Amino acid sequence: MLLSKSESEKTMTNPNPEDALAMIEEARAGATGSLKYPIGYDILYGSVCALLVSAQGLPQPWPMPVLAVAMAGLVWMIMAWRRRFGWWVSGYSPDKARWVAFAMVAVFLGLIALTLYGRHEGPKWLFLVSGGLGFVASIGGSRLWMRVWRSELNAGME
Repeated sequence: MLLSKSESEKTMTNPNPEDALAMIEEARAGATGSLKYPIGYDILYGSVCALLVSAQGLPQPWPMPVLAVAMAGLVWMIMAWRRRFGWWVSGYSPDKARWVAFAMVAVFLGLIALTLYGRHEGPKWLFLVSGGLGFVASIGGSRLWMRVWRSELNAGME
């Protein structure tokens, strides 16, 4: 349906409820349909999370510089996502996907505890194990979060 410029402006400034709902559904469908991102994003995200988890097990003075690199990588990833898609969604925003994010936080806190145990009590190489587990957990958790978020967003359109 093509509208003249004046009809289009009228619809945009004062839409009727059916048109507003149609615009919302179209925006939601466009958001979930366009989220094809390369495996490189997963690998970079996994690497950032592995650094965040394992940095505490490194000898001094390395923990702080490694954490700074990991945080810079995370900021860069958010900016790159915004440039590519035009928006960013916090992991805690939708209801069901929020619980996936909380579970990921619990996993990462456990892995950090494992790293600290290795640094103070256990084998010194334990940070490598926790970092590797953090890498795998972050990729799996990220993909799970995205699946739950998409289904939650699509369910809102029904």
